[in-house]
Amino acid sequence: MHSESLGDPSLTTEDESAILLSRALSDQEQDNNGPGAPPRHPQRRHLGLLSTTFLITNRMIGTAIFSVPSAIAGNVGSAGAALALWVVGLILAYCGLFIWIELGSLMPRSGGEKVYLEAAFPRPVMLVTTVFAVHVVCLGFTGIGSVVVAENILLAVHGSASGWVKRALAIAVLVSIATIHIKSCALGVKIMNILASAKLLILSLIILSGLRALLGDLPQIPHPGASLHHLFKNSSTSLPHYTNALFKILATYQGWSNAAYVLDEVQNPRRNLRLAGLVGVGSVGVLYILTNVSYFIVATPEEISRTGVTVVALLIGKVFGETMLWLTALLAALSSFGNLMTASFAMARVVREFAREGLLPKSEIFAKSTGEGSPSSAFFLVFLSSGLMIFFIPFGEAYNFLLDVGQYAIAIVNVLVIMGLFIIRRQQNQNTTQTHTQSPSQHRSFRTPTPIVYLFLASQVFLLVTPFVPSTLEQNQGTLPSWLYSVVALLVLSGAAVYWFVSWVVVPRYGGFEWVARKAVLADGSDVVLWDKVKVS
Repeated sequence: MHSESLGDPSLTTEDESAILLSRALSDQEQDNNGPGAPPRHPQRRHLGLLSTTFLITNRMIGTAIFSVPSAIAGNVGSAGAALALWVVGLILAYCGLFIWIELGSLMPRSGGEKVYLEAAFPRPVMLVTTVFAVHVVCLGFTGIGSVVVAENILLAVHGSASGWVKRALAIAVLVSIATIHIKSCALGVKIMNILASAKLLILSLIILSGLRALLGDLPQIPHPGASLHHLFKNSSTSLPHYTNALFKILATYQGWSNAAYVLDEVQNPRRNLRLAGLVGVGSVGVLYILTNVSYFIVATPEEISRTGVTVVALLIGKVFGETMLWLTALLAALSSFGNLMTASFAMARVVREFAREGLLPKSEIFAKSTGEGSPSSAFFLVFLSSGLMIFFIPFGEAYNFLLDVGQYAIAIVNVLVIMGLFIIRRQQNQNTTQTHTQSPSQHRSFRTPTPIVYLFLASQVFLLVTPFVPSTLEQNQGTLPSWLYSVVALLVLSGAAVYWFVSWVVVPRYGGFEWVARKAVLADGSDVVLWDKVKVS
């Protein structure tokens, strides 16, 4: 149930940081986790540059780009304001990417934020890991996009269904994804790469629809591009509207950090993380901006705001007719399906790392891997929160609300990672001063310019603060208060900290025992940390 970040209670803060940073290790040693690091089930490095790039683009292009543009248009009210926010989102995605590349170059191993936070905040023991685990399991909502898949499938077949049929279809999507990944990791990667091509196809269709409409010979679009002639007409003057829109845009760009979660399986992880991130984020950003330009060529902000999660299919149908509508709906469903496959592929490995450290109940179950190194039981926890939301939360407004809750929690984690970056840099400087030399690893490290770090930090703080400014508290978005998503995220993460305090401090103190780590070897050869109660005098 519990764990220490390295499974060794005797490690000091400096020892933990030194092992996690791996500054003095060679590439070969780092690939094997280095001396002193906990032994692990060896991972096969099967992801090259192309697959790593697709891992990022597949995660970024998916559910959100086919669902949130309508909410963004409804929030800001004009094409100019919406497009400006999409450009801001791309800039911030690059800022965040540079920070993650720096940290990933220092610690080229799977886990992403989990690894970076543990390196920067090893004390109190397991506090930051517990909070991040709750964020992943409870607020990740990795499978919520199955709702978009279900609705686009129904649109493609011109079908209508009750809410419970949609729910069953969405759950079936999650089950099929987990089954593919568990049965064959190689097949899952191939499907993800193929679906990445489908994403490019659908975005190209959207862009072509805008160019087609500009010819001006479609009676259903009498004034193509009218929204672009007066870019900022009817723009909202409410700061909360822009904040909510930016949250959704950042959720659409979310995925630029996806490769950092699986670096144990990436060939030449430092090089490929850098190249895949730069190419993947840049190409997706250009496609996003051109796609939204096409939206506003074909329809007005008011029309877009009424389309909901099927915005792409309806707009393509408006240009090319009903025949293309069903085809585009099918492609949108496949694209969202690919996004879910990629997100679950990465997050299941993060959950497995939590289990290997004994953090989760029945950790030995969730730490298991298949012969190809794919997590098996971990997919259950990856899809747990989304499955519960699909069953108990109504569709529609609740979908965008859950995106906002998850994005607010991500902003909190991002702030902690940035704080951790400064701590890690200070540790590096201290070690360099003490040894009067730099290791080869440091010479190869990527370093993010400090102004970029501060810009990304300012954007995350802005997202955290604005829901509580007086103007926000006076306004509602739909039937839900506009501040509610931030309160929900804060309550869940605060509850994680309370859970840690009770289980790691209160219960052992009053129970007269301490948690002592014990390593066990699973049938697949991987190690898991189990924690025993040992009485103290």
